[in-house]
Amino acid sequence: MFRLRLTFILSLVILAGVFAATAYFIPSRHNYNESKKVQIIEGEDEWILQYDIINDEGRDTKYTIQLAIDGAVHSDSSVVKKGRTYTYICHIDRAQLREGNVTLAVYKEGGAKAIDQATYSISFD
Repeated sequence: MFRLRLTFILSLVILAGVFAATAYFIPSRHNYNESKKVQIIEGEDEWILQYDIINDEGRDTKYTIQLAIDGAVHSDSSVVKKGRTYTYICHIDRAQLREGNVTLAVYKEGGAKAIDQATYSISFD
């Protein structure tokens, strides 16, 4: 009886090890270099734009974020360490917004083409 219990427990330990190894060694199919999440939050006197970048390239990467608010371009850059997340937050005051067009473009270091670009129409109603 003791040998049967020991065999059962040993097989459970081996099975748990196989599951853990499978989860660890199978690579993810997601491309995390691009936008993972964009949020636009309406405040009382402002809009808050939040943009997350997850760098899963295996090396530190510099990103440039260009934000055009009714044609006025603001630029920011950040080095995102490998496997880390960078959150870009911009507060858009009522005085900055006339037409309501906000364009966000994100460029990777050395790239001429934006890896993510979107235009939003926002207003204070």
